[in-house]
Amino acid sequence: MGRLRTFALCVATFLVAGLVAAVTFLPGVQGWRVLAPAAPAQAAAAAARPAAEIVGAQPALPIPVFASLPPPEALTARSGVLVDVDSGHVLWARDPDRPRPMASLTKIFTAMEAVSAVSDLDRSLTVPSAARSQIPWDSTVMGLTPGETVTVRQLLYGMFLPSGNDAAVTLAQAILPEPQFIAGMNALAASLGLRQTHFTNPWGADDAGHHASASDLAVAAAYLDAHFPTLAAIAGTQAIDIPATASHKAYHLRTLNKLLAGYPGVSGLKTGWTGAAGGCLISTAARDGHHLVAVLLGSDNTFAETRALLDYGFSLEQPVSQR
Repeated sequence: MGRLRTFALCVATFLVAGLVAAVTFLPGVQGWRVLAPAAPAQAAAAAARPAAEIVGAQPALPIPVFASLPPPEALTARSGVLVDVDSGHVLWARDPDRPRPMASLTKIFTAMEAVSAVSDLDRSLTVPSAARSQIPWDSTVMGLTPGETVTVRQLLYGMFLPSGNDAAVTLAQAILPEPQFIAGMNALAASLGLRQTHFTNPWGADDAGHHASASDLAVAAAYLDAHFPTLAAIAGTQAIDIPATASHKAYHLRTLNKLLAGYPGVSGLKTGWTGAAGGCLISTAARDGHHLVAVLLGSDNTFAETRALLDYGFSLEQPVSQR
């Protein structure tokens, strides 16, 4: 079926009787599945079993054919996917299952692991020396100084808005030993059935063992939206000022995500760039109750190309049965 393949998506991202279900893609199988939150002990078992034994794939659904815009094909992105979360359709895809460098899109997993490991987001952490020494000189940073004490919540803002590598390192080293923290990130990916995802660091440095597919990242975005509303709200914040205290200087954090202010309905989620990965972007957007997730990897112009994808997605007339 070429680059545009049909998948099925069974999604529940709304609160029903106080419960929220998560959307998870089943890589390598034409189907999406609903996955309940996995306990830590279940993650290793899930990784050891074929995904089809965990939850069966659903039959494929047709792609809607009514649109006021043609599907965008003149995109530079090496890989990507556009998912209609409500109807369960993949509206556009390019090499969606190929593992690629993901740059700072890594940080959505860093954030989920941090929140899972710490019950109190106002817990204070001391910035380690590695927050400066371990990251490349040209990193995007929150601006942390080793020895400062900041809260988990403040670090999450510093990791999502300016994409601070120093904030990611602090979360990964000050909560748990870093190898244990990264193992938790990999366990989360395994529990979601993400077969093309693997982490070797918490901020997205280029490494042969550090990669994900566009499909996997779409799943992760839907999972974060459904199960981590605080993180979704932080990712959708355009700016925040953190006043100075006795334990740290003032921070004036501004988002790198131009679509938050420049595209109606965009609510998040994460930007990224490295030399090997190119431009990367996960976007979540909603209009009139219609929810989309777009992922682009290796793009020369992530914001313009994501805008084109979202324009296309929102132009589609949904079948009556899927409204």
